[in-house]
Amino acid sequence: MHHYSPQSKTLALLPKFTGFMSFLGSTFIFQDIIFQKKPIHRVYHRIMLGLSISDAIASVVNILSTWPIPAGTQWVYLASGTTGTCTAQGFFNELGNLATPLYNASLCVYYALVIRDGWSEDQIRKKAEPFMHTIPTVVAALIALLGLPFKLYNNSGWLCWFAEYPSNCKENGNCVRGEHSEIFRWVHYVIIWSAIAFVREQEGFVAQQFDAETTRRGTKAKKVAVQAALFVGALYMTWFFTTVTRIYQNVTGHNEFALLVLMAIFFPLQGFFNALIYIRPRYLRCRSRNPGKSWRYLFYIALHRDGHPIHGTPTRGSSLPMENRRDMRADRRRRSSTASFYSTGNSKRRLSAGSNYSSDGEASCSVADTVNARADESEFRKNNKSKGEDALDAVTEDCDEDAPQVNESDDSADDDGTADDVEMTVAQEDRED
Repeated sequence: MHHYSPQSKTLALLPKFTGFMSFLGSTFIFQDIIFQKKPIHRVYHRIMLGLSISDAIASVVNILSTWPIPAGTQWVYLASGTTGTCTAQGFFNELGNLATPLYNASLCVYYALVIRDGWSEDQIRKKAEPFMHTIPTVVAALIALLGLPFKLYNNSGWLCWFAEYPSNCKENGNCVRGEHSEIFRWVHYVIIWSAIAFVREQEGFVAQQFDAETTRRGTKAKKVAVQAALFVGALYMTWFFTTVTRIYQNVTGHNEFALLVLMAIFFPLQGFFNALIYIRPRYLRCRSRNPGKSWRYLFYIALHRDGHPIHGTPTRGSSLPMENRRDMRADRRRRSSTASFYSTGNSKRRLSAGSNYSSDGEASCSVADTVNARADESEFRKNNKSKGEDALDAVTEDCDEDAPQVNESDDSADDDGTADDVEMTVAQEDRED
C-alpha cells in the first residue's frame, strides 16, 4: 500500500476545486451567450464564446488533475490512468491552456480597435474577426498535435503535459518518452508571454485613450477600458505563479511546495475570473436600479439577466419565461411608438406615415405604418452613429450605471397605463382638430 505525503494529496485535490469553479464560470458565459444573445451578432460575444470554450477544456483537464496519470506512478496521489489517458489529458491541456491566453489577446485587440481606433462593429467583423479566431485555434491545435508524434505528454506533477519519462531521464540519456519536451515547454511559454506582452502594450494604448476621452462616447469608452484592464489582470493572475514556478524549476532543478500550491490555486481559475468580469457590468446595473439591496441579492438578479426585482408584481426582467418577457417588450415598444406618432403635429404625422386623407381631413393610418416609420427612423440613427459607437454598445449594453431606480409600482404603471395614455392623447387631439 502506497503512503502519500500531505503535499502530494494537496496538489492532487486543490486543482479539482479551483478547476470546477473555473468550469462553472466558463459554462455560465457559454450558456448566457448561446441562449440569451441569439442570434450572436456581436463580435465581442463571439470572442467571449471562443474564450469560454477554450477555458472550459482547460478546466476539465484541471478537474481531472492526477486521475489520468498512469496508475502506480510513484508519489502521485490518485493516479489511476494509463499512458493513453495521460496523452489525452496532455493534448487537451495544451490545446485549452494555449488557446485561452491567445483568445485574451484577441479580446484586447477588439478593445483597442473599438477605443483607440474607433472601428465600427462592421469593420471589425470584416477585417479583424477572422484572425481573432483563426490565430488562437490554429496555433493551439498545431502545438498540441505536434506533441503526439514526439510522445511528449507524460506526468508533469499534478497533471500530464510536456515532460520526459522517466522523470529526470535526460541526465542519464535513457528517456523512453518526451525527449524533446523541454524545447516545447519553452515554445509554449514564449507564445504565452508574447501574447501577454502584446496585451500589455494594447492596454497601454487603451489607458491613454481612457485619459483623453471626455465626450459621451468617452464615457462608454472608459467603461470598456475598465473591462479590458480587468481581463488583463485576470490573465496576469492566472499565469504569474505558473511561470514563476516553471522558471524556479529550471533554475534550481527542484520544486518549491509553496509555489506549487499557488500555481494549483490560481492557474485553473481563469474561467472563474472571466465570469466575474463578464457579469460585472450587469451587477453595476443591478446596483444602480436596486439601491439598498445586499450584494448577494444583486448578484443573484444579475445572474438572472436583466437586473430588475424578481418578486411581487411581474416586472421587466422578472422571472417570467423568456418568451413572455419578449412579448411584453415587443408590445411595450409597439404601444410606445404609437403614442409617439399621435403626439406629433398633424402635418408631420401625415408626412411620416404616408397617410391617405378622408374628405373631412382626418388622417387614416395603420399601426403597421407607424411602426415602419419608427423603424426607418431607428435605422437612420443606427447608420449615422458616430465612429465605433455600435462596437462600444456591444460591450456596454449591460452596463447602464446611471439607470433610474426600478420598482414594482413604476413597472406596473408602465405596463398597464401606456394604452390608456395613447387613447387619451388621441381623444385630446381629435377635440383640438
